[in-house]
Amino acid sequence: MTDPPYVELRCRSAFSFLDGASSPEDLAEAAAGLGHQALALADRGGLSGAPRFFKAARKLGLQPIVGAEIAMEAPAPPLLLLVENRTGYRNLCRLLTTMKAGRPKGEGAASYALLAAHADGLIALAGASPRDDVAELAAVFPAGHLYLEVQRHLDAVQEHRNRAVLALAAAHHLPVVATNDVRYASAQLRRVHDVLTCVRAGLTVDEIGRRLPCNAERSLKQKWLRCFVTYRRHCTRPARLPSIALSPWPTWATPSHAIPCPRVRHSRVFLKR
Repeated sequence: MTDPPYVELRCRSAFSFLDGASSPEDLAEAAAGLGHQALALADRGGLSGAPRFFKAARKLGLQPIVGAEIAMEAPAPPLLLLVENRTGYRNLCRLLTTMKAGRPKGEGAASYALLAAHADGLIALAGASPRDDVAELAAVFPAGHLYLEVQRHLDAVQEHRNRAVLALAAAHHLPVVATNDVRYASAQLRRVHDVLTCVRAGLTVDEIGRRLPCNAERSLKQKWLRCFVTYRRHCTRPARLPSIALSPWPTWATPSHAIPCPRVRHSRVFLKR
């Protein structure tokens, strides 16, 4: 039996500072080399890597899907948002801008009300751990736009979480997708990610111990769905897989309004002021 096509929907690049070990271009090249038809890049807290990723993917014939992982107001865990269309891209940009306005760099979180105001055109992935706010998220996103996740990184504890996620999905009638939480293009880059993790934690490699991932499973894979044979009947491919590759980047990934700037010799002079 032929394996169904797998699309990695949870992937971070080096634009997720100290939490991604590969550039957007390297991720796109690795995915294309493995025969993937599409790849989603969703960095933490922003879309900075999206233009480079989009350009590289289009050159390689890979369908690019862009998004971002946003922080939610405590105690809710983060939420990954993928762009479905032009409206979704604009809404994600406005959501990120609004939640960070007036906050110190690296801070800012979204409320459910703010999320609801910008949910049109977005697909949400709620993570691979049980969460208490599934009902609130289900009230924000229409059917087919909210998914729970299962992952397999050869970790016995993770298997218990997967079962809990499947039970939660069944209780709330939500679909489930398989993701790999990719942090690097190939397994050889696991050590680079380990070093970045140590820097982020402010610890040496000798000190960090079991806080490092126990293996190199968070890389792009070719036959990843084979790892989910026992969960196959529970998992689904998103019915509305984002199709942003239908339009070239410059035609829609542009500001929706102009920022007034007084007549000065150079715009950077105005920015400096």
